[in-house]
Amino acid sequence: MISQTMEDYLAAIYRVEGPTHRATTGAVARRLGVSAASASAMFHKMADSGLVRYREYLGVTLTASGRLQATQIVRRHRLAERFLTDMLGIGWERVDKVADQMEHALPEEVTESFARVLGDAARCPHGYPIPSTSGEVAVRETVSLAELATGGGGQVAWVSEDDPVVLATLARRGLVPGAEVHVLVGAPGAKRRVVQVEGRAAVSLQMGLLQAVAVEVAMDARP
Repeated sequence: MISQTMEDYLAAIYRVEGPTHRATTGAVARRLGVSAASASAMFHKMADSGLVRYREYLGVTLTASGRLQATQIVRRHRLAERFLTDMLGIGWERVDKVADQMEHALPEEVTESFARVLGDAARCPHGYPIPSTSGEVAVRETVSLAELATGGGGQVAWVSEDDPVVLATLARRGLVPGAEVHVLVGAPGAKRRVVQVEGRAAVSLQMGLLQAVAVEVAMDARP
C-alpha cells in the first residue's frame, strides 16, 4: 500500500512523461505545485520502493510496477471525470479537480461500476485515453493546433485539462474532442492563427489556446 502523496506523484509522472517515458523533475514539480527539491526527495523514496528509476539530472522513469499502479490511478481519475460529466452534468472545466479528490478513495468495485455504467468509455471528457484494467492505453498520433500545417486539418483528439479558463473558452469555441478543425491563416508556431471549427465561421485563436489542443491528422498534413 502506497501513500496518497506517492499516488499523486505516480499520476503526475505518467501525465507529463514524453515519448521516451522520462519525466523531468521540473515538469513533475510544476504539475503538483511543489518545489523541485521536494519532488527530488520524493523520487528517492519512490525509487527505494521500486516505483521509479531516478537520476538527478536525467529525470525519472516509471518501473513496470510503478507504471501499472500509475495507469490504475489514472483509470480511476478519468472514469470519475467521465461519470461526473456524463451522469451528473458537471462542467468539464471543473471535473479534473473534483476527480483528484475522488481518485484516492474509490474502491475497485466502484471504479468498475463506473466503467459499466459508462459503457466502457474509452476516453475522459478532455479526450485522454482511459487505461484498461491491465494498464493498456490506446495511442493516437497527434500534433498541436499551434503546429498543424497551414491549410491542414483533422479531428481534435484531446485538450489540455489543466486550466479551467482555457477549457471554458475552448468549449465556447466548439474545440472539443471529436470536432473537425482546419487552419485557414497563420504559419505553424504563429502567435495567433485563424481556425475553422466544424465547418462553421472561423475563429482567431492565440498561442495559449492553440497549444492546448491536440489534433489527429493524416500523415501528409503534419508539419
